[in-house]
Amino acid sequence: MIDIHNHILPSVDDGAEDIDESIKMAKFYLKSGISRIIATPHYIEGAWNSTKVENQKALEKLKISLDENKLDLEIYLGNEIYITMDILNYIEKGIVSTLNDSRYILIEFPMLDIPLYTENIIYKLLLKGYIPIIAHPERCSRIIENPNILYNFLMKGALAQLNLSSLVGGYGVKIKTTAEILLKYRMIHFVSTDIHSKDDNFAEIESSLNILKNIVDGETFNNITYLNPSKVIEDIGIENYNPIKYQKRTKPSIFSLFFKTV
Repeated sequence: MIDIHNHILPSVDDGAEDIDESIKMAKFYLKSGISRIIATPHYIEGAWNSTKVENQKALEKLKISLDENKLDLEIYLGNEIYITMDILNYIEKGIVSTLNDSRYILIEFPMLDIPLYTENIIYKLLLKGYIPIIAHPERCSRIIENPNILYNFLMKGALAQLNLSSLVGGYGVKIKTTAEILLKYRMIHFVSTDIHSKDDNFAEIESSLNILKNIVDGETFNNITYLNPSKVIEDIGIENYNPIKYQKRTKPSIFSLFFKTV
């Protein structure tokens, strides 16, 4: 597995507090069999807004410490960018990072709502040659209520990344159910850890991947855990493999059952 969403960089957001914690997280990654990741610190204007240059410096310090500790973890730089009307300006001015300087950009929606300008922002990003990857859509209340909101964004050209911990109920039953729906309806292109600290449950990675194997076929499993993330790192195109529009299954009414038997 290659992880394209985590908060291992020290002292830049609500992730690792310092280098020591980052090193402990790196050890957990390697123990879990993960040796390539993209660090994606938050960029939220007014909250966590370390710049690309600052993040690069933090990454270089971390790489030195990894070498000193003989830890063979490859880390590339990115951001998890909270959606805003200024997102394109942030990219073009070099304030934020795309994923390993590729065409791919990880964006985050508010948990409770989706801004009205979102479709327009996705269109503008695509027009400029960037491909937005929507982070953990299964956690967004609007998408929980109606998974086809995500489907519509995917049909425009966006991609989506699911948190592994959602599959083990880490955020609750509704989010777990939504995660399963999005996977079954081919709306997910990546799975990631979104790990924030050494205290996060790295043991869940293996159990989450086992659950994932029971939801998707072998080819899809390989695509969303390894092949697609590697294409992001190498800046290669990814197929938006025909998402399926969600159709909620409704229980038949007593009357429909009656008329069916008549």
